[in-house]
Amino acid sequence: MEKMKEILADHVREVIIGGIATILVLMAMVVFMATQSTSDATSSEMGDGETSEQMFSATSASAVASSAASDSSAPSAIYVDVKGAVHDPGLKKMTGDMRIVDVVQEAGGFTKQADQRQVNLAQRVTDQQVVFIPQRGEKAPQGTTGTMGTGQATTGQGGQQAPEVDLNNADVTQLQQLDGVGEKKAEKIIQYREQNGQFKSVDDLKNVSGFGDKTLERLKPQLRV
Repeated sequence: MEKMKEILADHVREVIIGGIATILVLMAMVVFMATQSTSDATSSEMGDGETSEQMFSATSASAVASSAASDSSAPSAIYVDVKGAVHDPGLKKMTGDMRIVDVVQEAGGFTKQADQRQVNLAQRVTDQQVVFIPQRGEKAPQGTTGTMGTGQATTGQGGQQAPEVDLNNADVTQLQQLDGVGEKKAEKIIQYREQNGQFKSVDDLKNVSGFGDKTLERLKPQLRV
């Protein structure tokens, strides 16, 4: 009987020891799997962060390049003074890639009196340019901007090309092409012409109020009778 008890006690101890060992092995496996899962998650997060940063950098670089290309390709604004036989003469804001045909359209188009045969519609415009559209029967000064002439026109204030103006035939708009002559002075010239007849010479302009010796000397290269 005693021997049976000892055998039974040894068997119980073996079972208990085996159970404890199994439990320890299972716990070790659980800890290992949990550690591996945490490591994989951390690696995944780091990878995603690097990818997002790379995408952001690439997008930013693309946006900067696109903005620079847009700025370099955009035409700069210029200003052109349109005079003569157009419906809406005056200062026009254009761009450097435009031509005389665009300037005429911006100025309301040709009037019925415009002599389109003298106009070079294909000529490219430049900043501070004076575009003069002559009337039929009016001789456009040689080299006037926008016309077919190839010579040099008279230079006005600021280096602008100014057409030669006929004191006896020019209207108020054409007289305002003269350097420093506004609407009031142009009307005085016409009024003098109506009261006293045609100008015999350019020097007769001194007889018009507001035109002294210095003004006459400045305007002489731009005048004819």
